[in-house]
Amino acid sequence: MKYCFIGDSHLGHFMPAWKERVAGNDALKADFHIERTYGQLPLRIFDGETEIAKFDDIRCAYAPEVDVDVYDVFVVFGMHFSFAALAKTYVNFRSEEHERSTGAYLLSPTAYDSMLHELYSNSKAMRVLTSLRLSTTKPVFYVQQPMPLEWVLERTEKHLGFFRELKRSTDFEVFQVNYAKQLEGLERQGVHLLAQPESTLGLAGFTQGRFGLADATDLSPDSAYTKGDYFHMNAEYGDLVVDQIIGLSPVPTREILNENS
Repeated sequence: MKYCFIGDSHLGHFMPAWKERVAGNDALKADFHIERTYGQLPLRIFDGETEIAKFDDIRCAYAPEVDVDVYDVFVVFGMHFSFAALAKTYVNFRSEEHERSTGAYLLSPTAYDSMLHELYSNSKAMRVLTSLRLSTTKPVFYVQQPMPLEWVLERTEKHLGFFRELKRSTDFEVFQVNYAKQLEGLERQGVHLLAQPESTLGLAGFTQGRFGLADATDLSPDSAYTKGDYFHMNAEYGDLVVDQIIGLSPVPTREILNENS
């Protein structure tokens, strides 16, 4: 089986674990197509010689071309189809149905729902998933972008404080429901969801700090915690996602792991 992995920096918690456990195994092969901030090559999807889609806003440093004929399974990671993307809108846009309807532009329920739809349908993840789904009948999966690390709920800085503000209102539960509906909608579009492992969830449904790349005890000026990196996970988290991906293979997990032991 050959996997096609497409994503952004959220592939960072997955790729090392994958390579350590299964890379080089003849039963499971994979190519990584990773968006980089320094990338110069637009991601392009082909069906043989025919170009299906070109994404000028998704730039890779290498391996920018995906031929759907080459792979058996497609897995997309991250790329802003996230709870955080929705939470950030709380600063500027709210519905008249929200508890805290002041301090932001007030939208009618219809306009708010339209904004919500546009937020996710225009995300990089959704555009890539849609192109893949229209290009092939092979399985397409989306690995849920991890929920923010739970320590962010106590941060008060301007670029982080919206989580704290949202959590202190009943709007928080509404946002969680809206995000869950977006994830559920993927299945209706023929995309299979690999949900965040339950064992990683903690306070308010956010991710336990132990799974974060940022160390909450490191208060040095240049640390990931000080800079507010609430979204990147570590190798321990990545290992759990590898388990999910291996579970997609018809090759028994034990056989795969034994070959690499």
